[in-house]
Amino acid sequence: MMTRKAFFSVLSFLCVLVLLGMGASPVFAASGGGGKESVSAQTESVIPAKDIKALSALLKDNAEREKFLDHLDTLLKVKQEQDDALAQPLSEKIGLRSYTESLFEDYQKFLEKYDLSSSILGKIGLSAGILFVALVAFFLVHKVCIRIRMGLDRLRRRFGIEGQRFGFYVRVIRLAGWFVVFFLGLYALAWNWNISALNFVRSDGMFSFLSGIVNVLMICGIGAVLWETANGLIETALRRAGERGESRVRTLLPLLRHILFIVFGGLFILILLSEIGINIAPLLAGAGILGIAVGFGAQTMVKDFLTGFTIILEDLIQVGDVVRLAGQAGLVEKITIRKVQLRDLSGTVYTIPFSEITTVENLTKDFSYYVMNVGVSYSEDPDRVMEVLRGIDTELREDPAFGPFMIEPIEILGVDQFGDSAVVIKARLKTKPIKQWFVGREFNRRMKHAFHKAGIEIPFPHRTVYFRNETPSPVGEGPAPGALAAGG
Repeated sequence: MMTRKAFFSVLSFLCVLVLLGMGASPVFAASGGGGKESVSAQTESVIPAKDIKALSALLKDNAEREKFLDHLDTLLKVKQEQDDALAQPLSEKIGLRSYTESLFEDYQKFLEKYDLSSSILGKIGLSAGILFVALVAFFLVHKVCIRIRMGLDRLRRRFGIEGQRFGFYVRVIRLAGWFVVFFLGLYALAWNWNISALNFVRSDGMFSFLSGIVNVLMICGIGAVLWETANGLIETALRRAGERGESRVRTLLPLLRHILFIVFGGLFILILLSEIGINIAPLLAGAGILGIAVGFGAQTMVKDFLTGFTIILEDLIQVGDVVRLAGQAGLVEKITIRKVQLRDLSGTVYTIPFSEITTVENLTKDFSYYVMNVGVSYSEDPDRVMEVLRGIDTELREDPAFGPFMIEPIEILGVDQFGDSAVVIKARLKTKPIKQWFVGREFNRRMKHAFHKAGIEIPFPHRTVYFRNETPSPVGEGPAPGALAAGG
């Protein structure tokens, strides 16, 4: 075997050849055509002299040279085998193509072995038998499809899967089965009656074509089974997460389904192209170059993906949250790998790409607050008002319809400001996520009744109008103008 030193020497020699091929012309041009010294100096500056001597010794030794050539031949063979394996269709790798071709060959041998076309009666009898077998096969395909449909319906009901697409799969299986039965029956009749117009059916090319169609259908079936299995598991997990209220699961699983769909779709297309005889190796290389070009050209889309991945990974928003993004507020209905979809109280749907999100305002993260600014008249005692608010809170927390959503008793922050016509007392209710408005509206309703019952005035904006008296009043006799308070 060739030593490691000799192997690196060979690599160094190849590098020298490449460098000389790229730089020989400029060197000779600079030296006026007699640049041996320049080339030698350049070579020695790139590769040590000891490696060049080792390469020279290797090439002079016949045995070592033969070993080196054998290694090169081995490398070329391995490279060719790898290219052939990459270009080989999947059906050949797993033995599916050879199996289907053997089935068609066995069918052809069966027809040749029991040839009854020697007489008219034999041809008629054989044709009748072929038609009978074909009808039975059509019936069996139909019954098998019914069984498949019933089994899929049972799975759909058991796991709660949306099953409208299963009908499409059953129809495809039925049509494929009928096509195979029809072709085999047509082939048998053409063989029996020796019909020249149907000689193309009996050709080897037609059998190869039919075998390829069967392989493609089988691969499509395998791909559909794998995809529907993964999709069914995701749908089941989504349904259970919806029943348990797990919003994070309902956020991540649709993204996982989109990613799996893209991966399955890409692999499926590559396998089909390989089956129809297209070498996918250049396509893979071109896809890599195209991916780089798309990465440079579609920077906004890449930014959407990266920003969305970061937001979802850090659990900033989930499906079912009420958030404010890019100046819009609403309920998060759908999250994809590129955008988020909001619906506001009026039903308007906003679709916001992740790249436009700079600040995330989540109003329902872990818990929520309902903040109240309670305005009362200046004549009211603030301490008495606070006691009434605490009584309303106690009554509300004891209500089975609202109490389970309230996490803590009311938090009264105190007198917040003196308004134009009211003293404002700030308070807040801590509730479970997205229940702050449900609890807060009921608290406002009860507060209105409690204030009315306790005689606490809830002021409304009003103004005082002064009427000017043109006749000046004597000093010390009081103000001349008259005043009239008017609400408004």
